[in-house]
Amino acid sequence: MFRLIRPLVGSLAAALLALPVLLGSAAALEKGERAAALALPTCTRTSWTIPATESGDMDCLLSRGVANRAVSSLQDSLNRCHGFSLAIDGIYGANTAAAVRSVQSSAGIAVDGVYGPNTRDVMRWGVNGCQS
Repeated sequence: MFRLIRPLVGSLAAALLALPVLLGSAAALEKGERAAALALPTCTRTSWTIPATESGDMDCLLSRGVANRAVSSLQDSLNRCHGFSLAIDGIYGANTAAAVRSVQSSAGIAVDGVYGPNTRDVMRWGVNGCQS
């Protein structure tokens, strides 16, 4: 079954990467950010309270539907360091996405509600009293 799905995933990724060019929007692939984001793994744990992969790499993504302890850490930092009142349930739902969008908007970065390296870089974390 995996042999049948793998080519479809590759074709889908190629189509997603080509879509902005097909639509005439070179800005959508600004500095290769979208292409790089597609290659990032999902955050699954934390490293010094910051979401990371199992190997400790902090270049990873969290988005709606993800449920793990990396999301709990994100929710905790959004509450303690950014003034939100999210349930720390480890589920990246509508409220967590809205809080991430708010942080992104306040920081002047692209607003999509997805936690990734750009959002990580503008957030304050519960390491030594909510430092960025």
